Amino acid sequence: MALAPRPLWEREELRAVAGETLRPGGFELTDRAADYIGLVPGWRVLDIGAGLGATVARLRSRYGASAWGVEPSADQLERADRPQGLVRARGDRLPFKDGAFDALFCECVFSLFDDRPGGLAEFHRVLKPGGFLVLTDLCASGLSTSGPLSGGGASCADRAAPLDRTARMVRDGGFAVELLEDHSAHLRDLAARLAWTAEGIACGCGRGLGYFLMIAQKQGA
Repeated sequence: MALAPRPLWEREELRAVAGETLRPGGFELTDRAADYIGLVPGWRVLDIGAGLGATVARLRSRYGASAWGVEPSADQLERADRPQGLVRARGDRLPFKDGAFDALFCECVFSLFDDRPGGLAEFHRVLKPGGFLVLTDLCASGLSTSGPLSGGGASCADRAAPLDRTARMVRDGGFAVELLEDHSAHLRDLAARLAWTAEGIACGCGRGLGYFLMIAQKQGA
């Protein structure tokens, strides 16, 4: 029986093109968000879907944060060059106490959640009152209405939701959206560079998809 192909984020071809962050824009959007929220040394910060640990290392070295990351893939954790602060766990089942973090980063991962409202509930739980949620991800074109999200496919491109729907979920999850920016150029750039690899990898990013940065703040206790 043929083995299922490895997901794109676990392939060395993506690492070679996108670097340790494994996502569009690299650290540019991470730094943009960290500067916007005023991240200072000593803040406790959690990275969801930490992959190889690049964002955790960045937040520790550049901003002096007490940064941690959760990653469900044992393969990714084994390949991490700097595993300090990484924990094997799912983003919708976080092994941390209520109000443990000042900020939470979820970069190019949220679209892969099977239960996105449930994931947001966990994010809200582990953040302090007034804590910041940073989301970057793919988004589908057009506007959405109610109804179940598409679960077809295993990639971010297959599972991307319209941006208005993601923003509504975030607000319904107890957050106030403070910043929303379009960074689709980063997605197009990564898709083009992947297409020029030796294997000509198609990431599905050229089908009317966009890429966004959203920063929201926890409301309530």
